[in-house]
Amino acid sequence: MFLGGIALLSFVFYLAYGMFTTPTQQALNLTPGKPIDFASTGSGLLNVFIRIILLVVMGVMGSLVANRGVLMYTHSKHVAEAESEA
Repeated sequence: MFLGGIALLSFVFYLAYGMFTTPTQQALNLTPGKPIDFASTGSGLLNVFIRIILLVVMGVMGSLVANRGVLMYTHSKHVAEAESEA
């Protein structure tokens, strides 16, 4: 479970890297030398906002899954120690 959380977090960082290396003009559908089309730019901005929200959600979920894996591991160590003492 811990490795699943780490894999999900790695995927989130990979997507974030790709998102932040995309040129602004491409992300917002802007064409150099042409007037700004507010509908196209607004759509691009909304797309960027949605992607940021999804990255945050996936990051939180990955952290929760990794945390659950750590808790399961530490709990199993305590159970094993209690059984060996009995």
